[in-house]
Amino acid sequence: MMEKRYKRLGDILIEKGVISQADLQYALNIQRETKKPIGEILVDLGLCTWQQITKALAEQYGLNFFSEKPKIDMSLKNKIKVDLMEELRFVPIREETDKLIVATDNVYNLSLIKKRLKFLFDKEVELYLIAPNLFEELMFEIKNEKEFDFEVAEELFSQEVEEEEETVNEEELFDESTPIVRMVNNIIEHAIQLEASDIHIEPREGKNVVVRYRIDGVLRKITEYPKASHSSVVTRIKIMSKLDITERRLPQDGKFYLKKENEQFDFRVSTMPSVYGEKIVLRILRVSQSHRKLEELGYSEYNYQRIQELIKHPYGIILVTGPTGSGKSTTLVGIINSLNHEGVNIITAEDPVEYTINGITQCQVNPEIGLTFAKYLRSFLRQDPDIIMVGEIRDKETAQLAVEASLTGHLVLSTLHTNTAPGAIDRLVNMGIDPSLISSSLIGVIGQRLVRKACKNCSVESSLPEEYKNLVLKLYPEFEPKQLVAQGCDACNDTGYKGRTAIAEVLIVDDEIRRLIKRGNSVIEITEAAKRRGMRTLFEDGMFKVISGETTLAEVIRVTGGSEEE
Repeated sequence: MMEKRYKRLGDILIEKGVISQADLQYALNIQRETKKPIGEILVDLGLCTWQQITKALAEQYGLNFFSEKPKIDMSLKNKIKVDLMEELRFVPIREETDKLIVATDNVYNLSLIKKRLKFLFDKEVELYLIAPNLFEELMFEIKNEKEFDFEVAEELFSQEVEEEEETVNEEELFDESTPIVRMVNNIIEHAIQLEASDIHIEPREGKNVVVRYRIDGVLRKITEYPKASHSSVVTRIKIMSKLDITERRLPQDGKFYLKKENEQFDFRVSTMPSVYGEKIVLRILRVSQSHRKLEELGYSEYNYQRIQELIKHPYGIILVTGPTGSGKSTTLVGIINSLNHEGVNIITAEDPVEYTINGITQCQVNPEIGLTFAKYLRSFLRQDPDIIMVGEIRDKETAQLAVEASLTGHLVLSTLHTNTAPGAIDRLVNMGIDPSLISSSLIGVIGQRLVRKACKNCSVESSLPEEYKNLVLKLYPEFEPKQLVAQGCDACNDTGYKGRTAIAEVLIVDDEIRRLIKRGNSVIEITEAAKRRGMRTLFEDGMFKVISGETTLAEVIRVTGGSEEE
């Protein structure tokens, strides 16, 4: 009997009209350079989705497939070694009377998986195909199951609750032994163990509430608990944060502190009403981070020296730009720590005060009583400051006062939400600030992003794709055009990444840039001039981190979107 011949993935996707022959050829050219699986390349290029690939492979091999991540029966973990799961790339989902349901993302090990599991369980094995990204999430859950007390969540599921929302018993929420309190404590402590930056507690359509952690900038689902317990979980967190437990219709902000293993953690809590219930996000801040200096933030030596050049100015405005979660506040803290000494008076207005710094005066903005950034700025000028830090420039009034403060001999530090460093100039003009005032007061802009660092334990070296080699040879001729490719191991929870570092573009406003700003030239013209004057773009700085072996090309493209110069 002849063995059945299976078609290649690329041919299947062409047959189904998902990609073209030209798309496949382009992906194959990249594969020759990177040695990555063709499916991963097609998804990275945006030519198809993992859903489309999984469906096509399932049809080809006659398998069912999971379109969404299934819930795992964690008791199966004790019956199968995790090493075997990793070796053959499978995850047991649930055990039924006559069969075992298993998910895999590897079509090459189907017969071996069935053989090994049939021997272990003496049952038929039903294999389901699953997308690699969902498989990695399942493996993450299994490998961290021991640390997270899933029994607490199971205890909540086992409680019979007749109402859709349970009646909150406030007395129980002060008792550390009750399931709700243990659940909340477990969510918080597990997030600290995994070095998460945020906890998301999200009620969704259906009966469950999802808990996700942001780890190295990427959200990961950790567990679920029944929606019937959500009111009690929310109330418990509000009690910890000293918020109004009777108010469920309006957003609230609060905070609490926790000491663990000689380290203090500050939690910033935000509640938000949604159609399915109150969503809660907890931002986790390590107090030790407030002592970090500028040189500890991971900037390339080139950009570090440019930032040092900026902060030597006795007056003027320095802006840090980027989206939420790009490390702007940490950069401002690093700059302040570098400038903080007995001979200067530093005052800050923040919303909220995230890091407490010794030796400076920090003020909390409170818009509800009219205590805005602008109000503080007016008062600051009567406090004889040398350096003023404003958490964020959000409106014309604050921007105007910041400009005036810088023109009267103060160094002003602040943040602005723009995509690029040169874009900050356009944003200030759109706020209504006169270009001539911007040109006189602005001394520099630091645009930045955070990229995940390649795991040193499992990443493998590879040559760069051809289209990026020319860029590297032009910018960094002294470096070999190579990259690390993320693989995944126990040390990085199978993500291929561990920790984050900054990539930046530092715009220094010199005489040429000043003239362009005053004349009202476009952002494109200012960007080109800044590049001629030595500014590396975010993508270019990211490429330096790639060839230096700090991060991967895929991560830089994910964060920056790539470059027109490729």
